[in-house]
Amino acid sequence: MKIMKDSFVIIEYSVHLEDGSCVKGGDMPASMNFVVGYDQVLPALERRLMGLEKGVEVQFVIPAREAFGFHQPNEVRMKTYEEFPQGRGLEKGKWVMATNPDTSAQYSCLVVDKTEEGVVLDFNHPLAGKDLHYSVKIVHVRPALPEELEYLRPCEHGQQPGMQQAN
Repeated sequence: MKIMKDSFVIIEYSVHLEDGSCVKGGDMPASMNFVVGYDQVLPALERRLMGLEKGVEVQFVIPAREAFGFHQPNEVRMKTYEEFPQGRGLEKGKWVMATNPDTSAQYSCLVVDKTEEGVVLDFNHPLAGKDLHYSVKIVHVRPALPEELEYLRPCEHGQQPGMQQAN
């Protein structure tokens, strides 16, 4: 069976950067399963797997523009200690969670620098601007089960995932 929309797929994979550093996998490949067509993985990864079958091994590069985008300079921001008192306790080079006080949304950011006045935070994804070098083996392909599709497409089935319909 070839990978197509609504296929349940299991892959073993590793991801490296251009300099050879390992992002995921390495000596022991990582494993992932997903149903194709539901944004559970990078769309660029899904596109490269379409039409492949169990047992196939492939290598490809997903360029930064198709992965996590380019590094955006406007996502690097200076926060004064007055507006962000927690910045005083942060350590340069560490990843931290920031919370928007208005929405309570959380974002990870890198502490780029600390000065007398404040802290410089980079809100870009850690892999922004990086091309991703994949090695993938297709371990399993089958049609997604009705209950898997129901969970992924609840509106088509008239209920929310995990909710029971009233009689």
